[in-house]
Amino acid sequence: MRFLFGLVFFLLVLPLLFMAAFQRGWLDDYIADDDIPAEPFVIAELKQTTDGPDLSRRIASALDEKSYDDAIMYAEIADYIGVPLDTDVQTRLDAEGTFSHRISRDTGSFVSGFVTGEGGDTPAFMGALASDLTVVGDVRDIGSEGSKLARGEDYSKLILGLSVVGLAATTVTVATGGGGLPARIGVSLLKIARKSGTLTAKFTRDLVNVLQEAVNFQKLRGTLRSVDLADTAATRRAIADYADGVSMARVTPVLNDVAALERGIGPAETVRVMKYVDNTGDLTRIGKMGGKLGTKTRGVIELTGKTSLRAFKTALNLVFLALEWVWAIVGGIGALFVTALGRRVVRRRRA
Repeated sequence: MRFLFGLVFFLLVLPLLFMAAFQRGWLDDYIADDDIPAEPFVIAELKQTTDGPDLSRRIASALDEKSYDDAIMYAEIADYIGVPLDTDVQTRLDAEGTFSHRISRDTGSFVSGFVTGEGGDTPAFMGALASDLTVVGDVRDIGSEGSKLARGEDYSKLILGLSVVGLAATTVTVATGGGGLPARIGVSLLKIARKSGTLTAKFTRDLVNVLQEAVNFQKLRGTLRSVDLADTAATRRAIADYADGVSMARVTPVLNDVAALERGIGPAETVRVMKYVDNTGDLTRIGKMGGKLGTKTRGVIELTGKTSLRAFKTALNLVFLALEWVWAIVGGIGALFVTALGRRVVRRRRA
């Protein structure tokens, strides 16, 4: 009896106590987050949150609203947790993914994003990013927001500050053979997120505070008032000279975190998930999610409401995992029993 009690404690109670202690942070000095794989816990929670019919409805709704990117995201979640989609929905999804549909849908969006610096779908985000990485976007935004600053009007300190930092990062990128590229990418994605309306008010305030340490806006105003901002070449030269005095110390880590997120989930999804970022801590945590979950990250956040891998590593999700294993074992034993019973019946009939 003692042996049985000890076995139950070892196999059931001890793991639950361990996960509860880990969840509360009591084991942080001994166990790193990465020591416990997150994906089994993520899958376990997703299976409790959604299923094939629910994901099929979400995909159908996304296709009705011409949100192809959202439809693909939910389809990836379905594949991730191993649930089938409705046949009609899968057919619609396959049809939207054909080459002809993608060409007609993507070309106009890319051009629009390149010209305006804004985006609503992946091609538009890619167009906006392309224009910004070629400093066309920075000069355009400096001309727009900088002229307001020069005249003493209200202007976007975020867009103007990021544009100046972007030119500074471009200079570093050229001088170091690519060393400033992550910061350059981070600038572009934050500007696109701001124009697309996905930056939260809290994170915007944090970014502005950091930019005020990087850029002397009073000095910048004097520089801009001495330049014809309609002359893009002259504007770029003047800001390039000014950018030598930009302090990148505090802003670079934030920009690098944005670039790291982009490497995990792509530029369009990076812009979209910024609506879940209220501070740099959120950015770091979602960046880690992106490194593990890729383009499924936003879907996982939307379905579960959780923005960190650690949040999934709970005793409750351990129970869900254990139940899956138990049912798998029970199912296997049941199948063996039915097979054995069937063979016995056949032998008796032959006898």
